[in-house]
Amino acid sequence: MLKKIAVAGSVLFFICLRAEAQATFGIPPWFKWLGNGAHSYSCTSGTCNLTDELWFTSFSVSLGATVLNAGGNGPLIIRATGACTIAGSVLGGPSGGADGITGFGDFGGGGGGGGGGAAAGIIGRSTQVIQGQVIASGGTAGPANGGTGGNAATPSTAQFTSFLSGGGSWPGGGALGGQGGSGGGAGGMGGTPIIFICNTINFTGTINASGQNGANSAANGKGAGGGGGGGYVFLAANSFTANSGSINTAGGNGGTCAGHTQCGVGGNGGNGWTMSMTIK
Repeated sequence: MLKKIAVAGSVLFFICLRAEAQATFGIPPWFKWLGNGAHSYSCTSGTCNLTDELWFTSFSVSLGATVLNAGGNGPLIIRATGACTIAGSVLGGPSGGADGITGFGDFGGGGGGGGGGAAAGIIGRSTQVIQGQVIASGGTAGPANGGTGGNAATPSTAQFTSFLSGGGSWPGGGALGGQGGSGGGAGGMGGTPIIFICNTINFTGTINASGQNGANSAANGKGAGGGGGGGYVFLAANSFTANSGSINTAGGNGGTCAGHTQCGVGGNGGNGWTMSMTIK
């Protein structure tokens, strides 16, 4: 699921991870481009469905309102030439009700392995941009006769900053968890990417790009599903009025056996990441 983006070159910007690590990376110009939207957008109450890449003059989600990434299998990217105000909620994680990632994702967390039932579970999917080149490994499959599914990996800082400096692929998010053995619980979907690139950002609300929990076993001899990998959140602006909101990019929990026999629990999905950057 690659979408090529023309990149004229790279420039250097100072990046601040919310986990407090700091570094300097080569960032393509498209990560500082604010779009050329002609209209403003405001979600003032209830749930507002958006998806894909959208350009506005300004963007706002009010306290108590929710913007949902409703497209599935892809990111929500907002570019605005003016202010982006996030006082309410933005949901890009299937655990929060958004449509999630049902494939390999790209730079998010790997999918947890499915627990074994009478037969072995299914390995969790690894995140990758180029087929066969793994970013974060999926969890191992639980062996037959109730083996436990393996936990998935979380991408390292060096791995996901290659996404920021490369700019050649369409953002993909976290990976799908493996199904439990013998047709057991479904693997959780991965969290989607949520990206805001605006002139100013006022972020006091919540953003959820977490992976979905794996489904529990429904019968004896059936394994539980692995958790979906966490997606990622990237905030870039010429200036931040506030950047105190909460962000969740955790991997989903593996499903449980719910008291059933000959069942292995699913592995947990790998965590995603979050980053904010001043592009002025």
